[in-house]
Amino acid sequence: IVNKPGGMNLFEHDAHATISSKKESKSYSSVKDLLPYAIKPPANGTRNVLAVPEPAHRLDKLTSGLLLVAKTRCALSNLSAQFRDRTVEKTYTAVCYNVPEATIIPNNDENYAGEGWQCITDPLDRKPAITFWRVLKRFEHEGAQLSLLELKPKTGRYRQLRRHMAKVKECPFVGDSVYAKGIENKDGVIGGVVGVPMARELGLFLCSSGVQFHHPYYKASDFNTGGVEAVQNATEADHQVTFVAEGDTVVMNAHIELPRKFYSIMV
Repeated sequence: IVNKPGGMNLFEHDAHATISSKKESKSYSSVKDLLPYAIKPPANGTRNVLAVPEPAHRLDKLTSGLLLVAKTRCALSNLSAQFRDRTVEKTYTAVCYNVPEATIIPNNDENYAGEGWQCITDPLDRKPAITFWRVLKRFEHEGAQLSLLELKPKTGRYRQLRRHMAKVKECPFVGDSVYAKGIENKDGVIGGVVGVPMARELGLFLCSSGVQFHHPYYKASDFNTGGVEAVQNATEADHQVTFVAEGDTVVMNAHIELPRKFYSIMV
């Protein structure tokens, strides 16, 4: 598990990587370029090791936060299947303009009954798209009315969270260069909505702050054979990870502190 910085593409073909033959140096401009230096290699004797660690899912260039990375082909296949089967629970934290209006939409997921959870079910690109969200805090920053949100997407459409909140709720995320550019213009005000100063420089206020998944290798039986320490040592990013046996598998639950820029506008 690694902490991806905002503003960096996952793959080199998405970025403007440059190579200088004179200096024999490379500008590492993608997450995948840096993974071999950011995480420990697999233990000696590990089978099916990937030549380069591989992200198991995507995060937008502008989005920061937790990213699952596979070191072996078996782990990549297992994690990819979990994302395909939608058994991975992803949690995002964001700051949006205004306060999203609550609507009454049938909610058949008992995990999101009450506690302020709302649901957006508007399709995107003619495909089903489901986003659960709730307001954690309402606040003001230099005249801008803002909301701190927790979001849990149940589908993985292109820019789903950004589009659902901007298009459906008309509450784009702060720092969104696509959907909030009308608000964050040079004057900072449009349609009566005050933009956050320096929002473009600060970047998108959307962070992958939590993820829950089944460990692709460790089993519940490892809890009784020294595996607990192994699971603890397998987490390499600067974040909090808990794990618990569920049936024959180990459920990993990772959370990360929000980027400092979040706190800078919530004071």
